[in-house]
Amino acid sequence: MQTCAALLLAMALLSACSSWLPAVHREVSNPWPDFAAVKRSFDHITPFQTSMDQVRALGFDPDKTPNVQMLNQAQVIEAVLPSPLQERSTVPQGVLQCMQAGSACMAYAMTPSRIEQRRVGNFVLDFLNFHRQSVTTGWKFSALIVVIDQQVVYTQWSGEPQIHTTIDRNIPLGPLQNFEESLGIGM
Repeated sequence: MQTCAALLLAMALLSACSSWLPAVHREVSNPWPDFAAVKRSFDHITPFQTSMDQVRALGFDPDKTPNVQMLNQAQVIEAVLPSPLQERSTVPQGVLQCMQAGSACMAYAMTPSRIEQRRVGNFVLDFLNFHRQSVTTGWKFSALIVVIDQQVVYTQWSGEPQIHTTIDRNIPLGPLQNFEESLGIGM
């Protein structure tokens, strides 16, 4: 009886320990603390006025910033134009110049972000795989900077200023349900 009571007490104490649940912090290395800061830096880049030296000074340095994708002329056109056969009058001036510049045109695509994923809830239910809840928060910014001969000719951005996603999984059979799935018996 005392062993059963001790076990119940231990489970009750552990159920409050959500700090024992796993957490993941994913950050694409960048100098900006939040979405607004990276957007402010990006807004200082003006096509046909900003040089690559100025772009580097703003933090968008393809030589120092990790995870920068370098795009050739064909990839730039594919990334910017919904259809390469669209009317010439609808194509942005910088992209037209890129098409004419050939190999002198290239672009830098980067996606600075800070994303944190953590599991929350009851440790025992999570550990035994009966109920798992995870929360993902953070931000993500995507920038495309098209350059001809060290001069910015076109920019494009998109992003998610606030990421907040909750995934709530109820597994009625707990560890047995995963066992069935691994054997191919379950859903």
